[in-house]
Amino acid sequence: MSDKKIKKYFENMPYGDDAKSSEIHGQQNQQTINQLITVLVQQYDALWNSGDKEGAGQINSLIQSIARQLDNLKELKKEFAVAYGGGVGGKNLFSNYTDLNWDRIFWGEGGRITFTEQYEIMLTVLDPLGREISKKIEDVTENWVIKGTEEADYMKHHQDLIKQGQTAVKHPDFDIDWAVDNLLINNDAWKVFVSDKIGGVYFLQEWMAANEEALMSGQITDEMLHPDSFDPNNDTRLHQHYADRLKTAFDPSYKTIKDGNTSSSNIAGRTAMAASEEKQTTAEDISNLATEIER
Repeated sequence: MSDKKIKKYFENMPYGDDAKSSEIHGQQNQQTINQLITVLVQQYDALWNSGDKEGAGQINSLIQSIARQLDNLKELKKEFAVAYGGGVGGKNLFSNYTDLNWDRIFWGEGGRITFTEQYEIMLTVLDPLGREISKKIEDVTENWVIKGTEEADYMKHHQDLIKQGQTAVKHPDFDIDWAVDNLLINNDAWKVFVSDKIGGVYFLQEWMAANEEALMSGQITDEMLHPDSFDPNNDTRLHQHYADRLKTAFDPSYKTIKDGNTSSSNIAGRTAMAASEEKQTTAEDISNLATEIER
């Protein structure tokens, strides 16, 4: 289901908060659920009437388990609707990192509910290639990445460094690399930083443009372009990009970290100021040398 269709579905969804957990996934699924519950109730009645209270109790436990599963599934649909921007004018909070193809189909009543032999609910959709993709309820949110304050937190550092850079201070008042590390690893926020716009810029577009020659020559493989390949636990490219942006915010003339160590917070001594100081020191050295010669 397309983005436009699923948003329209949530804008016009015919279910209210008082809807049963068994009826919000389409008529076919409701029929499947009702048929199973009917059979279980009949088994319960037969066991109870025959005096097998233990067997009847087991059936009752199964019915309650199914009810809880359906209630959990209903809450997931609500959660998805809110995060996806359900309703008029809603904003999609899902990161581009999240593959929502399965979700758009299932939550738009395009999926199928079945039960395992242990009466565990299975959720199945057909992908665009006609392949069946099934999930358990607890697996639905496994790869959801919902955007929070990642961009705001980063841009706060960015604006702060711009202000500091307009003063005469030689170094920022905080460790930029340490700050970037914290931003990236906090609740796996790196997934947002690698996939979504931060300050109006997509990281991957910037990185590919900067490495165009290596891309054209085949030095950079397809695997190196997959979002997961930028996991900061295993790779420094994401860290370097965002740290360099902050360092440039502080000092627009900053291009590279002089010592090549991405873990260093030294901003190369404020390159423009450092050059000026170097000239001054050289002039002083010459003056001192001249004095020594005269002596």
